[in-house]
Amino acid sequence: MKYDVTLERIANCYYNLGLERAKLRDLSGAAELLKKALHYDKYQREARNLLGLIFFEMGEVADALVQWVISMNLLPEENPADYYLDEIQRKPAILRICSDNVKRFNQALDYAQHNNKDLAVFQLNQVISDSPNYVKAHILLALLYMDRGDWIKAGKSLYLVLKIDRNNPKALVLMDVVKKNTGRAEIEQSKLKNVFSHRKMTDDDVMMPQEIRQLSPWSVSLLLLLGTGIGLFVFYLLMLPAGIRSANAKNNQELIAYTEKLDAANQKLSNVEEEKSKLQKSYDDAKANLDRYENQNASFMAQYQSLVNINNALSTGDILAAAEAYTKLDQSSITDSSLQNMLNTVKSQMEGNVYLRLQEMGTAAWNAGKTDEALQYFTWSVKIRREAENLFLLARLQQSMGNTTEANQNFDSVVGEFPSSPYAERARSARGY
Repeated sequence: MKYDVTLERIANCYYNLGLERAKLRDLSGAAELLKKALHYDKYQREARNLLGLIFFEMGEVADALVQWVISMNLLPEENPADYYLDEIQRKPAILRICSDNVKRFNQALDYAQHNNKDLAVFQLNQVISDSPNYVKAHILLALLYMDRGDWIKAGKSLYLVLKIDRNNPKALVLMDVVKKNTGRAEIEQSKLKNVFSHRKMTDDDVMMPQEIRQLSPWSVSLLLLLGTGIGLFVFYLLMLPAGIRSANAKNNQELIAYTEKLDAANQKLSNVEEEKSKLQKSYDDAKANLDRYENQNASFMAQYQSLVNINNALSTGDILAAAEAYTKLDQSSITDSSLQNMLNTVKSQMEGNVYLRLQEMGTAAWNAGKTDEALQYFTWSVKIRREAENLFLLARLQQSMGNTTEANQNFDSVVGEFPSSPYAERARSARGY
């Protein structure tokens, strides 16, 4: 138990140090300390949640989600990570932008590795436009600018990184190179050189300069410290190229490793999206089949009810109701065999004598001066069974009512459809030819 308590205390110490670094916007330093805290105590919820926030702030949304999900799995009760995840879920655009930017970053890295550096720069600018805090995108963009000698733009990219992460080690090393190539390093170096005198020294001065002889012990100590500082500074300048090469090699290795990690994550994401697409297609197919079944069933019931209504009307002698329902029925849509049998039974009755009965009723109504009723009866009669007589009578009624256009069309139909009928000659006469 003492061992566990000790580990917990160590983890808490690292967490507190990481928190202080984070407050100073030293995000890289804070992340390293928080990782150490989690190494000693994986249940250190505050450290894991803060690490997720740091990842999110640096544009590493996927890594942030990983930390928060782990946090929720380990300690689900009253965990702030639940709020972070809920906020992300309520804003799906964040995940979409994150996914798109990861793909763009990978594409830019591939462009850079295959010497398509202009395309890589263009792609990275698109990424940064959507995710201004994406630190790794800024660093890679700075490297590309440095490669083509555009030191000013490289410096601007690194400056943005240092605004996000004040002590980012990669950005600091690269910024020193940029300063050297823009003359900034010489300016800073000259400020140090101006502290010292540059008169020509004698042999005696080498042993013991006159000025030194007259200085106090405190002044001598100060000059010695300054001399040591200059020596270290010169040594640093001499060793810097080798250090830069080493740092670049390390950065390349890290970028390759990061790329592999992103590729794996993208593959998982692609697999999930593919599975989602399959499930969505299965759902859509099932829904379509269900809708089709429901529509077919509804259509079947409607057709069945219509045929029953017609049959009932015929059984009770309600010719008009039967005629109205029959003429509204879409016979071509009836495909079910049982319904087709019902239709054939009804059809034989309607075309056998009902159409003639309607023709008689139309003639009687016409003779009684009820032209509107007569028009309806003749119309139903023709729709049920098209014959020369009922079609001619309909045309004559329409002619008498002043519907010349419709009447002439029906007269022409009598002549064209029933040329051998005695009504054909009567139709020609009524038509006027």
